Amino acid sequence: MNAIILAAGKSSRLAPLTYERPKGLFRVKGEILIERQIEQLQEAGITEIYIVVGYMKEKFFYLEQKYGVRLLVNNKFAAQGNLYSLYVARKYLSDTYICCADHYFVKNPFGEVNDANISYRACSCQKGKFREFAVEYSDASVITGFAVGGTDGMAMVGHAYFNSAFSGRFRNFMEKEIDDFGVSNMFWEEFYARHQKELTLYMKEYQRQDILEFESIEDLRQFDSEFLINVDSEIITNICTIIHCEPERIMDIQVIQAGLTNVSFMFSVDGVKYVYRHPGGTAGNLIDRQAEFFAQTKAKELQIDKSVIYLDLSGWKISYFVPNLTECSFEENPGQLEKGMEYLRKMHSVKVDVPIKRFDTVAEGKKLMGIASSSKGNLFAEFAVVIEKIEELNEYVESDAKRLGIEKALCHNDAYEPNYLATLDGDLYLIDWEYAGMNDPANDVACILCRKDYTKEQTEKYLEAYFGRKLTEDEHRHYIAYIALCGFYWFCWGLYKGSVGDDDGFFFLPAYRNCIRYLDAALESYKR
Repeated sequence: MNAIILAAGKSSRLAPLTYERPKGLFRVKGEILIERQIEQLQEAGITEIYIVVGYMKEKFFYLEQKYGVRLLVNNKFAAQGNLYSLYVARKYLSDTYICCADHYFVKNPFGEVNDANISYRACSCQKGKFREFAVEYSDASVITGFAVGGTDGMAMVGHAYFNSAFSGRFRNFMEKEIDDFGVSNMFWEEFYARHQKELTLYMKEYQRQDILEFESIEDLRQFDSEFLINVDSEIITNICTIIHCEPERIMDIQVIQAGLTNVSFMFSVDGVKYVYRHPGGTAGNLIDRQAEFFAQTKAKELQIDKSVIYLDLSGWKISYFVPNLTECSFEENPGQLEKGMEYLRKMHSVKVDVPIKRFDTVAEGKKLMGIASSSKGNLFAEFAVVIEKIEELNEYVESDAKRLGIEKALCHNDAYEPNYLATLDGDLYLIDWEYAGMNDPANDVACILCRKDYTKEQTEKYLEAYFGRKLTEDEHRHYIAYIALCGFYWFCWGLYKGSVGDDDGFFFLPAYRNCIRYLDAALESYKR
């Protein structure tokens, strides 16, 4: 006998704690989940154990030395179902227990008497609605029906056991079909259901309280009241330090946003709601934390973003939750537009007396294009004409700024409607200062205008809202040119995000369109 433990998934329902470590490495009632399971297998005499890892796989490496297990790597865990993890381990399928790293077996189920050596799936009777796979079965306990979810019935919960004959057939089906459309995205149970007539699998009933699968942080806390105290989480430690509370007072944890470069979750302490921002995996390539810290501090002083409580130089932040939010729409609410532009003017007038990174719009865009080229091919060759024109326009704009006396100012560099929070009582916040740095003030206005398909009339309205008057010809040329430059940057940003497997943003195509739309006209104007 051997065992395969599936541990590649991200377990997003257990966020934010899974931002720091995989669910299988949580400490529950003093024991690491996967370690408890390995020890139960070894106690039953099963010493040949394979663990399929993916998300944060390096955190499992120590298990090989500690327990003599063998790790197998699934690098496609983010895009595939757990069937693909089983496919990675397919050559080890024989008389095999199939487990998941986050199962908690109250009683050791391994090594139980199975004289007939039947293949089975552990199941338990669930009350009310459930999300697990529901089964129907014959008088002989052979599974005859399968469904996703159900009510008041028998559900697949816990481990499975494949005998060598079952394993051989299952492996053959996987090898023939893994590249078929949609197959690799399946759970292994769904793939089994696809071949239910050729694969005899029995239902083996366990008591509901004997096999636990924790679906949320609240599930864990109900089972282990001291879970948050012992979870060894920097996130929890940070919250307790800043809010001055004990872990057990942290309640109602809920992910509310997966941002462009970070993720955020809401929580409450003693009835007060807060938001914790956790820096995303690709944030380090884009963010200057010193510049963000300075800009965020000034934004708080100026009441532009009065929600922030604490920002750490490593990137995490705690803010008050802003209640009664409504959609920010500069087009439909002229008051929001006026206040939004006022916030930009306030930041642009801040006296900067410490070294702050210069945010060079074109240079930063080219840097992102360079990173994206490693997986998308030579983008510099593909967009050579656009880059040549952008560089030429940038030289004109820089020279023009000196002539007009436009000095670099403290800029947000990511100002657009989604980063403005509007409330029902008319308040407005400008948040997310991660891209802050010294730049031409025109870049902030262009950040808004380059990411949507605005008409000429709308564009003029935004420019005049920032200036509070009609622009001179020189000012107009300068700010219009920056729409092209800024459009180039956000187009490159989308290339970069796509290259690392992230969402490339709803403004990816509009940014490119606006770059092309304004580029030639701006060059012509400067040449004249």
